[in-house]
Amino acid sequence: MKPAATAAAGGCVVFAAVASATGAEPAAVARLALLGAALGAVVVIDLREHRIPNAIVLPTAAACAALLVLDRAAIGPLVPGLVLVAVLAAVSLTAPAALGMGDVKLALLLALGIGDDAVTALSAGFVLAAAYAAALLARHGRSAARTALPLAPFLATGALGALVLA
Repeated sequence: MKPAATAAAGGCVVFAAVASATGAEPAAVARLALLGAALGAVVVIDLREHRIPNAIVLPTAAACAALLVLDRAAIGPLVPGLVLVAVLAAVSLTAPAALGMGDVKLALLLALGIGDDAVTALSAGFVLAAAYAAALLARHGRSAARTALPLAPFLATGALGALVLA
């Protein structure tokens, strides 16, 4: 089995198990299982290739949105996460070297997959990435500032943390 497929299976199982353990409704468990599978695959690809494939993120975001509708989840709790995604899109458009549009699409997937915990998940992911970047700077000095960090592992960790703490 390919590493991305293995990671997708693992992500699916972990996110579904956490959702089930928290007593989530069946549509929410399905949505989070999809999110976990996508995150597992995207993390492997981002680490290896420094890109986040639209072929994984966009269909999964659409499926998560559909499951939100089926779950009859309120749209109101999604607004803060979607506002944060809009801010990230503005950052990406004004400073594409700082934040890629693939990262923004991944943030959208997280907002639709996690729902009302999206701000927590995204914030935790960015804090983890910043801490790692600070450690790189401390160890390697100014040369580390030119290092491109794959953001997917940090956002996925933030998402899992938000689910566990919810």
